[in-house]
Amino acid sequence: MTKPLLIMRGLLVLLGLLAASGAQASHIQASEISYVSLGNNRYKVSFRVYRDCGGALFNSINPDLKYRTTACSVLSTPGVPMTLVSGSYHIGKDYCATVGEPCGSGLPTNYETGLFEATVTLPAGQWTLSVTLNARPTLGNVNIGSGDLYTEATLDNTNGVVNSSPVFSTTAQVVSFVGWNLPTTFSEQAVDPDGDSLTYELVAPLMSCSEPLTYKSYGSSSTPDPVDPTCITSLPAATYSPTFPLPSFNLTGTCPQRQLQPYFEFDRQNGSISMRPTLYNAAVNSSDNKHVVAVKVSEYRRSINSQGRRVATLVGTVRRDMMFTVVDCGDNRNPVLAPITVNNSPVTQPVTEVIPVVAGRLVTVRLRATDVNAGQVLTMTSNVEQVLPNSEFTAAPPSVSPTVQIDWIPPVNLSPGLYYCTVTTTDSNCPYKGIQTQTLTFRVSSPALATQAAKSTTTLTAVPTPFQTQVSFTLARPGVQQVLVFDQLGRQVTTLLSLPSGQVQWSPAASVPAGLYLARTADGRQVARLLRTDAE
Repeated sequence: MTKPLLIMRGLLVLLGLLAASGAQASHIQASEISYVSLGNNRYKVSFRVYRDCGGALFNSINPDLKYRTTACSVLSTPGVPMTLVSGSYHIGKDYCATVGEPCGSGLPTNYETGLFEATVTLPAGQWTLSVTLNARPTLGNVNIGSGDLYTEATLDNTNGVVNSSPVFSTTAQVVSFVGWNLPTTFSEQAVDPDGDSLTYELVAPLMSCSEPLTYKSYGSSSTPDPVDPTCITSLPAATYSPTFPLPSFNLTGTCPQRQLQPYFEFDRQNGSISMRPTLYNAAVNSSDNKHVVAVKVSEYRRSINSQGRRVATLVGTVRRDMMFTVVDCGDNRNPVLAPITVNNSPVTQPVTEVIPVVAGRLVTVRLRATDVNAGQVLTMTSNVEQVLPNSEFTAAPPSVSPTVQIDWIPPVNLSPGLYYCTVTTTDSNCPYKGIQTQTLTFRVSSPALATQAAKSTTTLTAVPTPFQTQVSFTLARPGVQQVLVFDQLGRQVTTLLSLPSGQVQWSPAASVPAGLYLARTADGRQVARLLRTDAE
């Protein structure tokens, strides 16, 4: 056992931070609302809810969608019934393969998510859409009050704005186990279908309209270091808050007096969360270990006003309630990403460093995961195809050190600025898998008006995709041209010649392995992705 772990065990005993509460018939753990414009002021509203598998089933959850334009008065009473979307429910996968995906009374604690929908007409106005459900579980960081979980989204279509809300990434951790004393990073990234600008903030969870939950406090404490009794570790009294929603600390200073400093980082530009959960109650299913965290995403539409100035107007917001449960992962450590390579450069760069991209030009990023725990099998996934237009993620089979690849050609008309995607690495620890999500940042710049615009890349469509024995695509202009084919490592595989019609065909030998290949013209201005699968 490491010294910091021993210190935290000692603190836990002395703090008596928050006593475990009695069992409660509670089952709603997290939720969010989004909406899609159907035209003519009609909107399809989606309510995603996360239930405790040991609680009420989805067929007994009957959410009513309410919507209003003034204060907290409700225009639709009792509300619009929402319908459970068939096949939309999924069970949490945070356990290792040995445990599987338990879901039911008496089984290991887990969650299930389901989607409810309703269609409403919202004339021009400033709308708030909301759903209230009962009941939240007892939590370690907030007083649950009535026990209700209230979720809302807003829409401002006063001036005839046609808008669909941001949608949270499907790869985000919403209800998750987090390792005690393990540095952990998650992402609550959202994507906006209209291309609006997004900002993120941590907010207090709500139990009704304009009624936030109140946060709990903890007292000051000091305890001797179990390894070195001459060293004292101190924790100052404080109260949890939206920006410090769970007990997460870093140990600072030197003996004889060391301090625990609050550590909970949140990136307002991309929704990334970093923490190191420090306090843990070993009692089975203790409410002390459960913490609600709420994030709000605001979307702004950019336009030019009557004075010719660029302005940003708030057109909508969405919220997400999450629940993180601290667990003891023993000696397991979360996986990490090694320095990355960009465009097959022999020089690597930190994964946290901004990746420069020119609109219309291909960028290739290769990422490799590692784990200090010997023999851990790692799985890597990404939301890149969901959040970055014209991108592709090439996965790798789970292994002790998998390498994946992201290829992206930003559209030529993509606005300059910062763009984000995530890569999540999961290990095979039992019973709780270690999870780490890294946010990649791309800085997109425009081609120069003359020279670089002429060199922008045209993406060609290859058929079939994927292919087994033969693939073809057609160049933008007819004529016989040379086409080079490269593998994922940037090595040239072969040279092809197009037909007079501009069509290019490739029938690779059986010895050419399955995988992603890149075909481009000699001038680099036309590119096709060729994905080969193993023959049956």
